[in-house]
Amino acid sequence: MTEDVGARLAVLEEHVHRAVKLIEELREANARLAQEKTTLESALRTMTGDVERLRERDQGRLRLEAEYRRLLDDRRQLLGQVEGILKELARIEGL
Repeated sequence: MTEDVGARLAVLEEHVHRAVKLIEELREANARLAQEKTTLESALRTMTGDVERLRERDQGRLRLEAEYRRLLDDRRQLLGQVEGILKELARIEGL
């Protein structure tokens, strides 16, 4: 009977050691994951800032493109007016 108790105690000790080892591994994994989380959160903050800057830059580009189109229209109108004036001058000179 003492052999049976001794064997059961040995198995129990083995399970306890295994549980302790698993707890240590879990703590190490938890610490590693906590560090990775911190690193990823930092990267996410950086990327969020980058996205916001790109969004602002894109909005600025869109404003510049709209302004460019407006200036092209103004230029076309001005060229039309100049052409009209030159035709009128040519007509007056031809009289």
